[in-house]
Amino acid sequence: MTVAHIVSKRVEETLAPVYPLMELLAPAARQPVVSDEQVSFFFDNGYLVLPKLFTENEVEAVKEAVDRAWADRSIYNNLTISAYTGTPKYIETYLRNCEPAARQFQHKLNHLYLYDARVLDLLMADKLQNALAQLLDATPLLFNGLNMEHGTEQRMHIDTFYMPPRTFGKMAATWLALEDIHPDSGPLSYYSKSNRIAPYKFSHGGIWAIPDEMPAFDAYYDQELARRGLKQEGFCPKKGDVFIWHAQLYHGGGKIHNRALSRRSMVNHFWTVEDYPEQAIEVRLGKFVLRNQHMFVSPVFVDRPQLHGENSEDK
Repeated sequence: MTVAHIVSKRVEETLAPVYPLMELLAPAARQPVVSDEQVSFFFDNGYLVLPKLFTENEVEAVKEAVDRAWADRSIYNNLTISAYTGTPKYIETYLRNCEPAARQFQHKLNHLYLYDARVLDLLMADKLQNALAQLLDATPLLFNGLNMEHGTEQRMHIDTFYMPPRTFGKMAATWLALEDIHPDSGPLSYYSKSNRIAPYKFSHGGIWAIPDEMPAFDAYYDQELARRGLKQEGFCPKKGDVFIWHAQLYHGGGKIHNRALSRRSMVNHFWTVEDYPEQAIEVRLGKFVLRNQHMFVSPVFVDRPQLHGENSEDK
């Protein structure tokens, strides 16, 4: 067993359940956070905005956690990163392996809630969990986290390309603004009501993407967007605002017009405990995350990349 695996095991042990899982699965009263009208808006339009859901102090705690993670070069920092995305230097590795300069380029820092308890507390807060429970009509299961400091310019896509839930539609994502977002920074972009387009089925019969078949998907979606008169929109929120989107919302990263601007945000994805009871671990009373061994690992992940100045022949 590698040191990294030992650290990962220790992280999971710190999240070990205190309460029996089946107790949670019994119906439980939750304080409503969103109105019936907001629930209807979510399903009609594919998203819902909750202004100022998180306070200044809560947002600052997340930003401090990011700073601490970047500064932590110890073996106990088990966070991973997609660094230098969109460039020839792109790499998937441990954050501790990344040179500090990588922070100035587009990147995605993964699963910050596994590193900092304050971030986990924020994501397990009733005001977010109860809203998600209403929209999913089930118990939210946090399974993914991405922290970004720059616009991604990611192509328009549907999250179920990559992580379709076991039950169609039983997934939602949250986008928390960690600062006021400028329209020139490459804001989150989306097509309102695109969640109502009939899903495209790839040749395997499912909705997870096959790269070679994306041109056919694009042709189908372009036609549907035009037929319905749907237009691309941008989300330029204030610090603390949360954008929740439906599993089938067509969205991506807007064009960056000023690369001097940051776009600090945190994205998290949620399935439901009812769909994945055997993969869920209870971390707060009635609040769940996906067990570490079930978390996605990039097929191109590099445990220890060759550092500048190293000669592979010397190893």
